[in-house]
Amino acid sequence: MFVPHSEIDLKKMFEELSIETLDDLFKHLPESLKLNNGLDLEPSLSELEAISYFESKEALNTQNLICFAGGGHYDVYLPHTVKTLTMRPEFMTSYTPYQAEISQGILQILFEYQSLICDLTDMQLANASLYDGATAVAEAISVAINKTKRDEIIMSSGFNPNTKTVVNTLIDQQKFPVHYISLDENYLFPENYEFTEKQAAFVISLPHYEGTAQDLTNLVSKAKEKGLVSICYIDPSMLGILKTPGSMGFDIVVAEGQSMGSSLSFGGPTVGWFATRKDFARLVPGRIIGESRDSKNNKTYVMTLRAREQDIRREKASSNICTNQTLNAVGSTIHLSWLGPQGLQEIGYQAIQKAAYMKSQLIEHGFTISNNTNSLREFLIQTKNDSSQIIEKMGARGFLAGIKYSEKEILTAVTEKRTKIEIDSFIQNLLEVDNV
Repeated sequence: MFVPHSEIDLKKMFEELSIETLDDLFKHLPESLKLNNGLDLEPSLSELEAISYFESKEALNTQNLICFAGGGHYDVYLPHTVKTLTMRPEFMTSYTPYQAEISQGILQILFEYQSLICDLTDMQLANASLYDGATAVAEAISVAINKTKRDEIIMSSGFNPNTKTVVNTLIDQQKFPVHYISLDENYLFPENYEFTEKQAAFVISLPHYEGTAQDLTNLVSKAKEKGLVSICYIDPSMLGILKTPGSMGFDIVVAEGQSMGSSLSFGGPTVGWFATRKDFARLVPGRIIGESRDSKNNKTYVMTLRAREQDIRREKASSNICTNQTLNAVGSTIHLSWLGPQGLQEIGYQAIQKAAYMKSQLIEHGFTISNNTNSLREFLIQTKNDSSQIIEKMGARGFLAGIKYSEKEILTAVTEKRTKIEIDSFIQNLLEVDNV
């Protein structure tokens, strides 16, 4: 048993349950589902042996590749200010701030985090973060289902495959079918798509997974006419460049916040952003930090608008999320404060400009970019040879070339960190690898 119990504990439990042994707890399970012979596991290791084992596994990782991969997680510049402040013990050890009187510091920074998210997305309120971007998408869909009392979900196919997997796992598609709408030949969501009054939500990424971007105002307006909740999955690094989701009319804005305050860290942990309008407040998953006044009229911060059903009356809950990613949210807050509006605009501008240079050089050297004219910092490179092999060979030459998109297409991303020397070297090595 995970938590050891004494013989007295077990006897009391057995009497209460009217059973004689622990095996009686599992009598209702078919024999075919039981592991009667135990698990086929290796012998246990000592602490030193375990450390040695995991160090040997760690050594198998290829380190220090020049990263041209994206798909939602990006090799952006993480200021030392962010690293230094998020490592402070008062942030590193923070947990749920139930006792507001001793948690004012962490409550205030979470309040500022929410305020920054609202400013950037042009929305009215934000929660104190979710686990990651993919979870935030699924939670937004759940909010839409609860808000509209409808079943069908319209979702753009232009999402990271991993995000689709999370949505397919968390949303019960027998009850709430998710219909993925293919992008058109220009890798854009079809402007002529017609929504119906049976649909609960319109879910779309900006930019799309393929790196393309479009003004979604008209699509959102059409969805609203039919009563759908519109959900935008935004790239935070592009918020200094793109039209805000709020100004396009979206009801809910979610994001993967890794590029703002979190390192890649081999895939995690990260932070999910979630912002919406005031009339959705009671359906927001997780928690919202509010500003108040104490008995002496001093400004204070408290955890508020947190649906207790998530903890107690679980059968009535609209979400099972009761916590947040405080440390990563702190990182987002510090990073965004450090950048300011001009800095955020600058990193987006630099990424787009460097991507434009890279695309022009690739085309000049004979490569085809599938979405050259409408992509921002991420785009599809067509290869002559198998894309998986190209990525592997580029790795041997010191480059993380991108993500396999199809058998002969690589999804490549450019951030503000990439230099002209790195881009030119990447193209030269790709020419050599793909012409073999």
